[in-house]
Amino acid sequence: VTSFAPLRAYVYREGLVRFASKPYSLKDEHIQDVYRHLTNYSINKYAPNFVENRELENDNVGHKWSFSALNKHLRHEHIDVDLMWSGIMDLIVKSLLSVEPSITAKTRDLNMQHQNCFEVYGFDVLVDEALKPWLLEVNLSPSMQADSPLDWQIKSSLLSDVFNL
Repeated sequence: VTSFAPLRAYVYREGLVRFASKPYSLKDEHIQDVYRHLTNYSINKYAPNFVENRELENDNVGHKWSFSALNKHLRHEHIDVDLMWSGIMDLIVKSLLSVEPSITAKTRDLNMQHQNCFEVYGFDVLVDEALKPWLLEVNLSPSMQADSPLDWQIKSSLLSDVFNL
């Protein structure tokens, strides 16, 4: 985001998709199983069946994929990827608009020059089987730690593009 007044946001079209290491379940015996209900890398890397993506060329292997790999897979399964991304973009815009008044007011109070500022936000979104996106959280200053070649490629390219806006 380079401005909230007017809103000017750039959405990076590549990113990371994380999968839980066990199938989702609401059964009583599974309700406390974090490997079924969370996709956090910091948790799932300890699951016995966790598969680390170690090769950049194979960005559709394991429990962490690129957006590109997910899009390709979904298209192969005849899923409307454009519909999914339209919903995600709508969610992002509405989320940013919801905080615009408070951020604009604070920026004005601090007499900050919005022409030379930007912020990178990380949106954690869950997409259900009907392709409806659900906002889990918005990360201010999302992690740029790179634990794999796929992380390195995506995050370094993102930062390069941010600094070249």
